[in-house]
Amino acid sequence: MSAYRFPRLFVKGKKGKEYAKVVGDEVVFGEEGEYGKVPYEIPLEELVDLLEERAKVSFIVHIPNENKAILVPEGARVKVLRAVHTAVRGLPKEGEILEEGDVYATGLTGKGEIRKLRTLERGLVAMVHWEPYGGKDVYHLLLVPEDQARVLRARS
Repeated sequence: MSAYRFPRLFVKGKKGKEYAKVVGDEVVFGEEGEYGKVPYEIPLEELVDLLEERAKVSFIVHIPNENKAILVPEGARVKVLRAVHTAVRGLPKEGEILEEGDVYATGLTGKGEIRKLRTLERGLVAMVHWEPYGGKDVYHLLLVPEDQARVLRARS
């Protein structure tokens, strides 16, 4: 069994030490490309307009263990599912499809109660975003309609 490798984020127009470019139905990684690698904990507001629930820029989430990538184009509809509790568990992985009513996270409240968080619509989990703040687990799932995102093969 191979070791788990964390997803990587590439944003169109950003500079980075590594780049990605889309070639047909593949994403190729290297020293050149239009998508630059950025820290996965980038502020969510740089990717998504939270009021209009739309992608501000095109971005690619590379899922190395599955050898695939998810391309979310600028303007795509993005539903932000928030999970903020003392402890959050049971999050789906990038690339999974969630159905309406599915549990996307289980949270432990400050009072010690267990809460199940459910989706209100169907979509592809494009990104599981974590905010590195102290005290509570803060996660955002970026859920994109399947017809507005592209799942691509990844090639190094």
